[in-house]
Amino acid sequence: MKNSIKSYSKARSRFSIKNKKILSSADENIFFREDNFRDFKNLFDNPSKLNLEIGFGDGKYLVKQALSNPKELFIGIEVFESGLANTYKRILELELFNIRLIQGDIKEILLKNKSQKLFDLISIFFPDPWPKSKHKKRRLLKNNFLINLESLLKKQGQIIIKTDWQDYAEEITDTLDNLNFKYIQSSGRSDTKEFITKYEEIALKAKREITKFQIHSIN
Repeated sequence: MKNSIKSYSKARSRFSIKNKKILSSADENIFFREDNFRDFKNLFDNPSKLNLEIGFGDGKYLVKQALSNPKELFIGIEVFESGLANTYKRILELELFNIRLIQGDIKEILLKNKSQKLFDLISIFFPDPWPKSKHKKRRLLKNNFLINLESLLKKQGQIIIKTDWQDYAEEITDTLDNLNFKYIQSSGRSDTKEFITKYEEIALKAKREITKFQIHSIN
């Protein structure tokens, strides 16, 4: 889909020779690019639990989860090289071999993937809200995307979404209702022991309300 609307801005990506070098020599069993990605099933061998984080940013949450759950497998998808390179370095430093990284646009990756009912948990934390009216078409969490994402869930699997942008939260609510998805919506932090991501910390400091969606598999 050459003309598909991107949910991210290339202007935000900072070119770094160092990061490019790290990723160009990365282990092909850990790091994958969109153009050589074929199917999620090719990335693992029957883990007890399979988790996906879309847009993992600095990777701290992804790494924390992998450290805490060594028998589970974690797949992280990110567009920007800085987060990918830093996370890859942490994987090597900590010898964390239950993580796979994919660089690319999640919408394009989903088009390539043919497998379904794979994931126990899919996380999307603080996706770009694209606040300007003319840019709202770039928002990631649209009908078709959520339908495709839900098809990846195992029975009793969940999608967790967090946003601190009220207008986006309302749009997500309307979309989920139109799709007749089963979900729980809450505000604030229900678990104070839960690891705080970078953008969640920013939202809390700014005293913005955080809306959380727990979407359940419909199968």
